[in-house]
Formats: sequence, structure tokens, C-alpha cells
Amino acid sequence: MEVLLALITVTLVIAMAIAIVQASFFEWAFHRFWLHRPWLPESCFTAHTLVHHQLCKYGDTFHVTEPEQEEALTFQWWGGPVLIAINVLPWVLVAWGMTRLHSGVPMVPGLIAFSVTFLAYYIGYEGLHYLMHKPRFAFIENSGFFRFIKHHHAIHHVRMNKNLNVVLPIADFCLGTLVLEMPDLAAKPTGERAKFTARQHSRFGRQLREDEQEKRASGAGSR
Repeated sequence: MEVLLALITVTLVIAMAIAIVQASFFEWAFHRFWLHRPWLPESCFTAHTLVHHQLCKYGDTFHVTEPEQEEALTFQWWGGPVLIAINVLPWVLVAWGMTRLHSGVPMVPGLIAFSVTFLAYYIGYEGLHYLMHKPRFAFIENSGFFRFIKHHHAIHHVRMNKNLNVVLPIADFCLGTLVLEMPDLAAKPTGERAKFTARQHSRFGRQLREDEQEKRASGAGSR
């Protein structure tokens, strides 16, 4: 029994460590090659790069103050389940194979630990990213870890090809995209061109155009 408990404990620790490292590298790759590239679904690129990065570009607009800025602070509701499934399903196959081979490794507890850890990482991504741009809780804002990753992410908004991790910059460190000092460019105000670009692609901007068209149509009809 003691050997089994020790084996389960080791498996849980290893599974959680793998989940954290894999989540960091997946976050990096997804951020760089999907959120900042016009791949399918194109809405990911549009919402993140053409709306979020334009409306929260430099220091003067990094914090959300307008409703339009809130559009792309989090993923669509289906984003979490899809991203988690992409990462968990390969390990389900590994667990099935190891079980079939009677490896003796407690794969089910390991798979559960991996899944829960990856879910926690995703929740951390969504929650921390939201709080970076829309501060709510002073005890979080004042913590050393949060200040570090918020500064890390603010640099990404100035240099989009750097600091691609939001939660843990493990992949940034390993892949050479980690930047610790804020560029001087961050001190400049966000230009009207950036706001115009976002307005062309945001739901807020689309609603404004539809309202304007309705006003013109109703005005033409009343003549």
C-alpha cells in the first residue's frame, strides 16, 4: 500500500509539472501563431490583434475605461473547452495505451491531475489577463507576482512579438522572447489610427455603423 501511495504521489507531481510546462508552451504558440496571425478561426486574430491590441496599446490605454475595450478581454465561451481538449486528448490516448500495456503506472490519477492543472492554468490566464487590464482587487494588484506578470504583459502590448506568455513566462525564457525592460515607445499616447483600426473590426464599431445606417434610412424615408 505504501509503495502504491508513493507511486501515485510521484505520478501526480509529474503530471502537474508536465501540465504547467505544456500549458506555458501551448499558450506561447497559440498566442503567437493564432492570436497574432489571421488563421482559422479568423475571429481570434480580429478580436485579439485588431481590437484588443489597438484599444489597449500603450500605457495611456492599457487599463480599460471604455465599453469597447472590454470586447476582447476574454475568449469566447467555447474557447476554454476547445483549448483544454486539444491538450488533454493526447494524454487520454497515452493513458489508454499505458493501461492496455499493464504498465503499473496509475494513469487515471495522473490524467486527472494533468487536466485539473491545465484547467487551473487556463482560468489563471483568463482571470489574470482580465485583472491586468481592469484592476479590481487591491490585494492581487499589490502582490509581487502580479506586478511582475502585469509589467511583463504590458511590454507585450508594445512589442507584440515578445512576452507572449501571460501566466508563467517559461516558454518566453526558453524560446528567447522574454523582455524585462519596458520600451520607451510605451510612453507615447495611443494614436487615432489604432483606435480607427479597432473601430473597423469591433462589435461596438459595427453596431455604431448599423445605427448610423438606420438613422439615414429613417431620415430618407421621412422626406
